[in-house]
Amino acid sequence: MPNHFHLLIQLTIETLSTGMGWLNGSYTQDFNHRHERVGHLFQGRFKALLVDKDSYSLEVLRYVVLNPVRARIVARPEDFVWTSYRAIVGVAEAPQWLAVDDVLTQFGPTRQIAQINYREFVVAGIGLNRKPWDDLVGQIYLGSQPWLDDVRARIALKPRADEHPRLQRTVGDATMADVITRVARAFSITENSVRNGRGGTPRMVAAWIAWHEGALVNRQIAAGLRLRSEGHISRLIEQCDRE
Repeated sequence: MPNHFHLLIQLTIETLSTGMGWLNGSYTQDFNHRHERVGHLFQGRFKALLVDKDSYSLEVLRYVVLNPVRARIVARPEDFVWTSYRAIVGVAEAPQWLAVDDVLTQFGPTRQIAQINYREFVVAGIGLNRKPWDDLVGQIYLGSQPWLDDVRARIALKPRADEHPRLQRTVGDATMADVITRVARAFSITENSVRNGRGGTPRMVAAWIAWHEGALVNRQIAAGLRLRSEGHISRLIEQCDRE
């Protein structure tokens, strides 16, 4: 992509910030030197999401390798040389650091069968409107409920600085009912008015709080506000940010 990149990384020790700082800094210095330029190369600093390997890693991987197709840079994922797709399906040599076998073992008993199944899995994602990020909890957690429960237990045992975002320390504690009650009380209206209101500030605020503070995913927010479209939730949140 022109101004950013995505990596799906499996960590064995907690060195992500150090590693990403080194990667971005080293590559930027080298690129600027080769092209006789100065300044930042990428769009902002890196953002990390914690992904449940069992439930979401393949969805995230598919999303990443289809980015150039969605951006209309190429028509097919194999036409873009800067993703892992070509190496995984066997049309390019894989670098040593790329965990090709970790992916392929999830798609079939032999490499050939696995590559065919993986290719079909990726191609089936072209044109899908749903994104893995629609299920984010606390803005950084992506996983099943049992996995989230385990993460919450681990976080509770580990010291955190006071400035660490509250919703990232209390994963999934609030419910949509809690948010609706708070909004109804703040606007002096009934809870049903928040749920059933056609547009209006209370519903918009409820969507914003549920996403940013309630650690709820779009489908939970949509159900709580009796909306059919999860995409409507994203628009309400963006509208609230603008206002």
